Amino acid sequence: MNLKFFSYPLCLITLSHMSCTASASSLTQWQNLAQQQQLSQQAYWHILLRYEDKQAQNLHSSIQQASFFVSSEGANNPQAELQATLNALAHPDPTLKADDTVACKFPARVAWLRQQLQITEADVATTACPALDAWLTGINPHQATLVFAADFINNPSSMFGHTLLRIDTPDQTEDTRLLAYAVNYAAQTNTSNGLEFAYKGLTGGYAGAFSILPYYEKVKEYNDFENRDLWEYQLNLTPQEITQGLKHLWEIKTVNFPYYFLSSNCSYQLLGLLEAARPNTYLRQDFPVYAIPTDTLRRVLQEKNILKKLVYRPASGTSLAYHAQQNKPLINDLATKLAINPNSDISTLSDIEQAKAYEMAYDYLYYLYLAHKTNAATAPTRLRQLLAKRSSYQLPDQRLTPPQPAVDPAQGHATTRISLALGQVQQQDVVSIEWRPAYQDLLDADDGYRRGAAIDFLRLNVGYNATTHQAKLFNFTLLNIDSLAAGNGFSHPLSWSFSLGAQQAALDQQQFSENKQHTVGFIDGGAGLSSQFNSSTWLCFALTQGSLQTGQTIDKGWRVGAGAKLGCRQQSAYGQFLVESRALYYNDDSQPIISTQAAYQWRINLNNGLRMQWQQQQQDSRDWSSASIGWVSYF
Repeated sequence: MNLKFFSYPLCLITLSHMSCTASASSLTQWQNLAQQQQLSQQAYWHILLRYEDKQAQNLHSSIQQASFFVSSEGANNPQAELQATLNALAHPDPTLKADDTVACKFPARVAWLRQQLQITEADVATTACPALDAWLTGINPHQATLVFAADFINNPSSMFGHTLLRIDTPDQTEDTRLLAYAVNYAAQTNTSNGLEFAYKGLTGGYAGAFSILPYYEKVKEYNDFENRDLWEYQLNLTPQEITQGLKHLWEIKTVNFPYYFLSSNCSYQLLGLLEAARPNTYLRQDFPVYAIPTDTLRRVLQEKNILKKLVYRPASGTSLAYHAQQNKPLINDLATKLAINPNSDISTLSDIEQAKAYEMAYDYLYYLYLAHKTNAATAPTRLRQLLAKRSSYQLPDQRLTPPQPAVDPAQGHATTRISLALGQVQQQDVVSIEWRPAYQDLLDADDGYRRGAAIDFLRLNVGYNATTHQAKLFNFTLLNIDSLAAGNGFSHPLSWSFSLGAQQAALDQQQFSENKQHTVGFIDGGAGLSSQFNSSTWLCFALTQGSLQTGQTIDKGWRVGAGAKLGCRQQSAYGQFLVESRALYYNDDSQPIISTQAAYQWRINLNNGLRMQWQQQQQDSRDWSSASIGWVSYF
């Protein structure tokens, strides 16, 4: 008998048996170690599986897609998911391509398990993941930067600001940051209807997903198109930590999360990536109900030694306004003419002033071009002509970089506010309490926020009348927005306001005399212009106004009004002062209702203040008034 004939099959059977035995032995060892260390109950494992409920008896993942889990029970059973992952590592499916194996689909989980269980490359079959390796090589992570884009009130999805994560390569400098990649999370929607977005965004009607794209695209969108300042916070993360965070991003890059405008939004989801990058970092647990970008930014920076460097990137509109302030009015006037006709005569200016005029004209025309406020067909030609004329002057660039504001968004006051006030309403003693989860009103300090921009969301003010021993709803504001953008020689932005909620209102002349008001629903809005005075400490505005009120105590169940509102606001180192007056003619009254208020908030420290308010409504010779003083606290 030829024994050599049987030697090859016998060898293969023997090696196969030895391999299976080794895998079985390794799996048993891993399982025993995992059990001893209780890995399935560790917080980092739950972070990677996106478990949101911190109660051990009711764990569940925010991701319900079956493809995100190895085990069919993985969405609710971390132990089953861990066992299935270890089993797939020990016994990989030979029919799968390398990129489809557990080690390549879930690299962050596998990297952590290998570290915890001391699994070597020799212990697993898959050591290379072509698609993942090429992806990481292309990104070449070395430095991570958390970027905050200032609020953009004209877009509901960004009215509280936006955060994204930039990934820099080892050889990038401040001059080449635009070439880096940015990790962004956003709702998947193609609608431009603000009301539709607001409704679906609040109710989870959109899917949210991560994307990674060149950073210059986001800078162009935010800095240029939307005129939003960018704040870049370079984080003190190691390349290894950043790579681990990106491996987790690889695991969820095809996952659609339920998007909620106030909770599971851009800032909240980025916190999950940072938690995956650095174990024992628990950020999302501080935002169980809602997450405002500025609040999440502050929370990240509370981590010990997390901030390496801060860079301010002013928007195009910010730079334009600053340059205009540095020039003489005549330079700006002629620059406006040059933007229309680059061959305009500016011989009355000196050489330096002419150079400034061409620079100003170019910046202004480019600003108009981005905003689609000039002829798009001729603008590129005029821009080239302005550059050519400016190049004829052998002078350095005359532009100055806008200075970085003294207070960045992370250093402003907290967004949640509660206040307790004592006062009088029609000579009756009243105690009131007000709670506002977000975000900023015209009496709050501007530091760290956009000046003249106010967004009140879900503000509730209730009080107790000590004279009549009655509790009453004074005001509930579902949403209030004030966008008071001051103009300059080049830009005249529209100022506007919008408010929706329920409030106390006097409905006719007789009720003024009886000292009574009733709760009505309201929608108010207006538009106009704003200007700065006295070295920009005063911001004054004039707006047309419209109002709709509804309620059972109104004769027809509704009434509409039209009129105007005038006001001024002052920001100082000690506090904020606001005075405004509004006159409205309603369809059911022959006389206008004139509402006037004056208020001052004294700033005690960053998150505490004393607020004093006086209000009066007047119609004909009758009036209704209130005054109060109260403590304001932000947290």
